[in-house]
Amino acid sequence: MQQWGVPASICRMMQNLLESAAESCGDAYKTVGEVGEDLHLLLFDPDRFLFDHEAQSADNIQLQYRKEKLYGRDKEETLITDTFCRVTRGKSEAFFIGGFSGSGKSMLVDTLRVRVKNVGGYVIKHKFDAMSQVRPLSGVIAAVNQLCLMIKRRLTSKSLTALSKKLKNAFGADIGLLARMLPNVCVLSPEFSSLTGEVEDENTSDKMNVRSVSFTLLRFIRLVSSPKRPIMLFLDDLQWADDTALDVVHTFLSDKMGSCMFFVGTYRDNEVQIGHAIFDLLQKLETSNVPTTKVSLTGLDRGDLNKMMSDSLGLYSRICKSLSDIVFQKTKGNPFFVLEFIQSLQSRDLLQYDSCQKRWLWNEDAIRAEEITDNVLHLLSSKLSQLPNKVRLLLKVMACFGTSTNESVIDYLSESPEYAGIRNGLEGAISDGFVELNAEGYIKFVHDKVREAAYNLTPEKDKKQLHYNLGKTLYSICEGKDVGNTIFLIASQINHGKESIEKDAALRIPVAKLNMKAGKKALDGCDHKMAYFYFLAAISFLPDDGWESYYDLSLRLNLLMARAANSSCQYDEAELTLQRICKRARCLQDKLPAYFLMVTMFLAQGHPNQACATCSSILTQLGETVPETVTTEMVGDMIPETLSMYSEVDADNWLGKKMDDSTLCNIVKFYSAMATAAYFCKPLHMGGYFVCKMVQLSLRNGVCQYTPLALMQLSSIVIRIDNAAFVQ
Repeated sequence: MQQWGVPASICRMMQNLLESAAESCGDAYKTVGEVGEDLHLLLFDPDRFLFDHEAQSADNIQLQYRKEKLYGRDKEETLITDTFCRVTRGKSEAFFIGGFSGSGKSMLVDTLRVRVKNVGGYVIKHKFDAMSQVRPLSGVIAAVNQLCLMIKRRLTSKSLTALSKKLKNAFGADIGLLARMLPNVCVLSPEFSSLTGEVEDENTSDKMNVRSVSFTLLRFIRLVSSPKRPIMLFLDDLQWADDTALDVVHTFLSDKMGSCMFFVGTYRDNEVQIGHAIFDLLQKLETSNVPTTKVSLTGLDRGDLNKMMSDSLGLYSRICKSLSDIVFQKTKGNPFFVLEFIQSLQSRDLLQYDSCQKRWLWNEDAIRAEEITDNVLHLLSSKLSQLPNKVRLLLKVMACFGTSTNESVIDYLSESPEYAGIRNGLEGAISDGFVELNAEGYIKFVHDKVREAAYNLTPEKDKKQLHYNLGKTLYSICEGKDVGNTIFLIASQINHGKESIEKDAALRIPVAKLNMKAGKKALDGCDHKMAYFYFLAAISFLPDDGWESYYDLSLRLNLLMARAANSSCQYDEAELTLQRICKRARCLQDKLPAYFLMVTMFLAQGHPNQACATCSSILTQLGETVPETVTTEMVGDMIPETLSMYSEVDADNWLGKKMDDSTLCNIVKFYSAMATAAYFCKPLHMGGYFVCKMVQLSLRNGVCQYTPLALMQLSSIVIRIDNAAFVQ
């Protein structure tokens, strides 16, 4: 029959039917049902099961993996689809997927992408990474930032105009803060393009913390999401996330004012312990009555694994069942492990394609005797160790950066003699299927386990040095250039060489300044926790006598670190740093920013008495006389006096006069804080006294940034007095 051109699959079927009639062994049919199953495969997937692959030789024929097919997850696929359908009715939900690495968690989520897009929704994603330079909160912000570009591509000009108007109305004066946090918001309206370059006052970071970042993002999500345009937020590898990032997720999902979000989080459940932020998030979601679904993926069962093997080999499932049973015993059904194991069998000729029989053949006894660990890293490490040097170098370098890195980083490295051939290695790694280059210019490992195996190519004792060398190389190439977020990667890599840097006095200050630059960049992106760690690293590189030999840099770094610690709710660290500044700073003027931040912290933590005491002490040192008690008569005299002064000034000329004396500006600043604190710990009228002092100083010496607030507070006091008089 084969000589007459009949496909080998049909010939096999006929042979097996004859064998069953003769009651022979081998691949003979045992039931009519088996015949029906084979006919089904031939009919519905002829390219894989019916037709011969004449064009390919036995040497280059490849296994026919169904990369897009999710095996053995029908129940979970139905569950996640039904959950999303409920979200499209207008209520946010959460869906958590646990499982070992390689169990198919991400593939399960990917099955939903088309459905989300078809209903007009958006899918935004971030993958957390233990090695990555991007801290968890930055990853969530980056995902929402990408949403802006998706909205731009999806909406019509008319809809974009309506959305930009809603954004302006909703955010008002805070639209600049939104643009600072989400630079891509500028694509939604030409009016927003000028906002991203605005630099805020230093004190903004004192007022901006994790909660305000969460609320700002939530306000944006409310405006761009709806039942007709739901947002699916997919966060992969939550085991590497922290409470900061997951608190933002809770803020999104617990909102009751119109946001429509489907959150999907995946994590390796064998790598999270009790007390991890994931469990805290689950508890908060339950308390907030947010519908939450949890599933756990285990290995494929024997039947599903057999289907996977059948598809890969292009053979009837009954024929490859014996092989799939052996593979199941070796891999416990882990899908990624299965694929790597089969590829290893092929590379060692334990699984071969027979051109005459036009099918795959294998040696069951030899495969059964294979000694392998229960860890896929063993197989991957063996495969990677046989690659050309340039490909191995590329993979080792990329593994130091995490699961992904920007292509520009490879371009920078290729400029150095040590990594001159790394570009060729990239091409080889892509063609061999270890990494892939996406449309955004990021190179990504195809799987976490590939990155782990690549990282293990470097002996443990040499890893820190490799990180450090990469950081130094990138630093020397990129010094003086605007490299954007790549500065995080450079600083993170070079920080691995702390011992080497501390021994080289010439490197300490440049590396400290590099970390300060990275920290300020993180502050610009509203990731205060990441900024704190960079500032902490910068301070650690200063010499022991840093406060004497590099006074300005030490003062600046300590103040930045205190601000970052305060904004990321690390109050103990912030307080210790502020105390250090107040002790080491040379003059009162240098201590004032630290004292003001201390007052801000006292107010935020509900300690108004301490705030008042600190303000009073500083104002006294600045030459002001602050009364311990203020009577109603004193306030009653000051208000008419202040109003009289105001009536005598030319408002237009006065508003154009700036308060140039820095000491006076600081006096008004601390009076402002004391007025706020006084409302919580002193008789109500005391706040009015300090407000009048602020206004009077401004009327005499010009306006500063606290003058508008003082005028508003004075207006409020006058209105209250007028209302009281009217009632009497």
